[in-house]
Amino acid sequence: MKSVILFIVLCCVSQKSNAQESFVINDTGTMPFELIKEKIIIPVEIGDKTYRFLVDTGGIFEISEALQNEFNFSQIESTTVIGINRKEIEIKTVVVPEIRLGNWSFKERKAIVSDLHSKYPYSCFELDGMIGRDFFDDVALQFDLASNMFRLTENTDDINIENTNGITIDKKYRTPLKLSRRGLPDVKLRINGKKEYIEFDSGSGDFYSPKTSNVIKRLNKTAKADILSFQGKFSFGITMDNIKVTDRYMEKIESFQIANATFTNFYSEFSKVSAPRIGAGILKYGKVTLDYKNGWFYYEPYAEVPQMEPFTSFGFDIAIENGNYKVKWTLEKSEAYKKGLRSGTIILSIDDQSTQNIQEPCKGYLNGYAFKNKEKISVRFLDSLQNETIIELSKESFE
Repeated sequence: MKSVILFIVLCCVSQKSNAQESFVINDTGTMPFELIKEKIIIPVEIGDKTYRFLVDTGGIFEISEALQNEFNFSQIESTTVIGINRKEIEIKTVVVPEIRLGNWSFKERKAIVSDLHSKYPYSCFELDGMIGRDFFDDVALQFDLASNMFRLTENTDDINIENTNGITIDKKYRTPLKLSRRGLPDVKLRINGKKEYIEFDSGSGDFYSPKTSNVIKRLNKTAKADILSFQGKFSFGITMDNIKVTDRYMEKIESFQIANATFTNFYSEFSKVSAPRIGAGILKYGKVTLDYKNGWFYYEPYAEVPQMEPFTSFGFDIAIENGNYKVKWTLEKSEAYKKGLRSGTIILSIDDQSTQNIQEPCKGYLNGYAFKNKEKISVRFLDSLQNETIIELSKESFE
């Protein structure tokens, strides 16, 4: 056993060994996919059964403990890793003899075994594992939400030039792609007129998230009215506990150009501490093709002039923690913040409906809580002195 920082372990596990190989019955593997809470889920076959796996261009090959218990794959090593919360957990590495994605068959693949899929909120997706970046060498991936189809092929000419109507895609729909130091696809974009490479992480639900430190620099230079500041918990982490309260930001984006598609005047997703990124949120607005072999990222928008949905909020969000509905984060200077809501505040009821009956936990997490569709709500919570307090809130829209 050895103790190392998590990202080192993940990089080592994701490297191919000489024993790893793949073959295909036909070149193109086409299969349906689901986009649930901006997570891409595909069917994969192991043995004679079909399982649900997350597609994560920034992740690694990983299987659930339940799947390992079912097949008892040969274990090759066990490693202790230290998560972002400084808590040690044991990671087992096994060899999966064969896993099939459509017509593709991958042999002798190393995978880590994880129990995260049995824990809320990951359990809500009912996943059996994750397909990561080590499956995508010299291939092309295509995600078409309009037809709910995922394609995997080595024949990059076929996947790059033909759209869903059989019409040739103009080169204006492509932008350069390269691999980042972390092994993720880096996509060349133009944000507010500035060209830069941003990682595409299909395991992330973001449309676009800036880097937190970069937003803080801009915020320190001038008190920008188009930056929204939040305080709370934004990540569950690999150990699912002891998450620290941090500051995150949304900033107004005047122009975001990806290939020939331009989005204007919208608020970004929450900023990320590690690096800016784009994620599966872009699938809602256009078809995505990653040509790893030739170094191109194709984005064909569904609408001639794509429009982003405005950010709306009551100034706070909720999550289940230790059996209670608590405030996950608050928007600074919002009415919710001014009236006493803070990260960790226990919510007792919303519009006289007890949070214990507010919605089945997974349904609320995956589909959004019903109260978010209202324009005004009444919130009963325990204040800092543990006294019951009732406040009225109106939804705010930021465009």
